[in-house]
Amino acid sequence: MNYYIRSSKKNDCYELSKTLRKQDVQEVFASFGQNPAQALIRAYLTSHLHCYTIILDDEVVGMFGISKIRDGVGSPWLLGSDKLTDHKFEFHKHAKEHIDTFMDEYNVLFNYVDKRNTQAIKWIKSLGFTFTKLVDNFGYEQKPFYEFVKAI
Repeated sequence: MNYYIRSSKKNDCYELSKTLRKQDVQEVFASFGQNPAQALIRAYLTSHLHCYTIILDDEVVGMFGISKIRDGVGSPWLLGSDKLTDHKFEFHKHAKEHIDTFMDEYNVLFNYVDKRNTQAIKWIKSLGFTFTKLVDNFGYEQKPFYEFVKAI
């Protein structure tokens, strides 16, 4: 298995959009009313200083980054294919390292996750985030989403 993480390129968004996990497709539409390519391009453009691509056997299997909300506050995100999920243990160590790096730059990290995306919720908890509230009518589709936070 050939696995590595590198800085993202815009074309990665289009490649990953074709294989994005069903739960991630559902979540980005519920949040923003966007298809996978639109959501990945938006995330890529708003995370220009910290946007990374996960490569497995020469295939883009995930992208993640952090968008600056305001001074000291950032919004981390991760979108992936089923192949990333199949290799989550390899990525978990790197994810924790990146979260630590993000915490060096931001005092608070927060975002929202679709209540239906149970796999992502487990992942977020494993990275040390705290779920602070359920927002019943979040985003474009007004679906229930959890807010999650990590602060120093």
